[in-house]
Amino acid sequence: MRIVVDTTILVRATEASHGPARELLLRIIEDRHTLVLSNEILYELARVLRYPRLLKLYALTEERVYEYINLLRVVAEIVPLSPLLSAPMRDINDIVVAQTAILGEAEVLCTRDKDFYDRDAAQFLQDAGVTVLDDIALLQRLRG
Repeated sequence: MRIVVDTTILVRATEASHGPARELLLRIIEDRHTLVLSNEILYELARVLRYPRLLKLYALTEERVYEYINLLRVVAEIVPLSPLLSAPMRDINDIVVAQTAILGEAEVLCTRDKDFYDRDAAQFLQDAGVTVLDDIALLQRLRG
């Protein structure tokens, strides 16, 4: 299965985490699903992980942030985005995630961001063949 995981889930999936987001990321990698990301998602993730409260919460150093981003870059298929593809998203950062899912031909976009569950956004993604699931629902699906 081709899966895009958004920043909010990836933040909670660092090696310092032991919750469902970390299990989800490991299951995607270990079960040989295709993790689909873009440079823009990785850039946003690196930026967010450097927030002082997250550095403290996950006991992250600059080196650990770099290693995590590099790991994701190695295990994921990195999709180039197109400024010509628009999506009916309220937040401009969400357009990047939607583009990654569509251009990466993902079957699932994993997010907890409520904007992706908005009727217009969800319909737009569904029409493109992308199902929106949160981390718990996707983890249950992958557990089979």
